[in-house]
Amino acid sequence: MPRRTMTVTRLWVHPRGNRKELKDLTTLPDGSDLLHLFHGFAADVSPDKLLKATTESFANVHAVSPKGRTITMAVDVGRYGETGAITNVHTMVESGRFSKDDATSVVTHGVFLLPSPGTSALLFTERSANQSGVLRILELFAAKFKTAYPDLILETESLVESEAWLKYAKLVRVSAYTHRRSKDLSDRSDVTLQTQPLGELAHTLLPPRGAKSLPRWVYDQLVNGDLHAGQLLQFSHDEEPDETEVTLEGNNQRKTFVLGREKRPSISYPLSDHGEDVWTDHRIRTFALEQAEDLFDRLGIDWSPADAIGTWTQAQLDTRLVNASGQQT
Repeated sequence: MPRRTMTVTRLWVHPRGNRKELKDLTTLPDGSDLLHLFHGFAADVSPDKLLKATTESFANVHAVSPKGRTITMAVDVGRYGETGAITNVHTMVESGRFSKDDATSVVTHGVFLLPSPGTSALLFTERSANQSGVLRILELFAAKFKTAYPDLILETESLVESEAWLKYAKLVRVSAYTHRRSKDLSDRSDVTLQTQPLGELAHTLLPPRGAKSLPRWVYDQLVNGDLHAGQLLQFSHDEEPDETEVTLEGNNQRKTFVLGREKRPSISYPLSDHGEDVWTDHRIRTFALEQAEDLFDRLGIDWSPADAIGTWTQAQLDTRLVNASGQQT
């Protein structure tokens, strides 16, 4: 697994009760631009608001940089809630300790893109150990948006891989699982024993020695229902797998997902790997811009390189969400 990855979230707005009517995000009912609103919120949100006690997660915004129709963010993110030591791994000498109120954190980035006009915005989110303070900002922004625009619904969803990626990706692993209970292995009439979970039985199919992938038709037939995982992986006749998991590989990306749970895996770009330097703000933004045209095109929206340049006015920088009473939320 890469040390850092990048996912993409789509944002769009529709009137309450009419999900098919997509609003132009650059001209909301009061004339506001969602890009400017998101910038103002990210610039103002305080660390105490980003603190999430339920997951003991911490976030703190370091920088919010607008340019053209883009916003680049640097956000500290980490965990707290445990005590421990800070140890030099080369000397094995303890150099300090941390308490339950201390967060061990790293900086992650996000890039918010919204062309004009545009019925969808994209938020590229860097993750470290699956953590991202940027998504916490989005979560809070969506709640504030609901207060400011009670007649509108702000929707978010993770973008999934294209049909093209799935078409050309190679199948490298198939696994199926069935839950085993004690009654499967015992004739005893003890009710507690019969209902107690024992574990999972897993059957896995890997490429033969010397090969890098499995035949593509295996994946196609599993998806179409022409081939059953139990048959493929030789489960006994009276057992049917509870879950089938496939791993596909293409364009230096490896995705594992459960068949039937989602039609396509979510986009997840590998960034830095173990032993490699993390990416700079500039490199993160450049990478997001390189993906933007294709992803917006899939949504039927035009993105131009010109959208990435331009200086904001003071009025745009000062734009903030306000509630129905005209007060900043």
